[in-house]
Amino acid sequence: MKIFSSESKELHPIASTTIWEYDIPSEALSFAKAHINGRYPEKGMVMNSECEEIYFVMSGSGVVHSEKGDYPIIQGDIYHFEKGEKYWTEGSDLELILVNSPAWTPEQAKSVE
Repeated sequence: MKIFSSESKELHPIASTTIWEYDIPSEALSFAKAHINGRYPEKGMVMNSECEEIYFVMSGSGVVHSEKGDYPIIQGDIYHFEKGEKYWTEGSDLELILVNSPAWTPEQAKSVE
C-alpha cells in the first residue's frame, strides 16, 4: 500500500513544531514526520500513556530532556521512549521520523508538569 506525502495531515500543535501524520490503516503502529525548531511542548513535559515512540533524527540537532536524563541527538540517532516516559524536546531545525506502537492517538498523549 502506498501512502502519498500529499495525503499526510499537516499539524501545528505549537509555533515551534510542525507534524505531518500519515494515515496508516493499522492499530499496531503509526508513522509521522516532525520538524522542531525550539521547545516542544512550550512548557512542562509530555508522555504517551499507551504507546512507545521512536524518534529517528533525519537532520538538525536537539536534546531530549527525559525523566531519565538529558540526551543530545543528531542526524542518524534514534531515541526510544518507553510507554509513560515523561519528556520535552528542544530542537535546532530538528527533522524527525516518529514511529509509535501501538498506533498513537491524541487521547493517550498527556501533558504533565
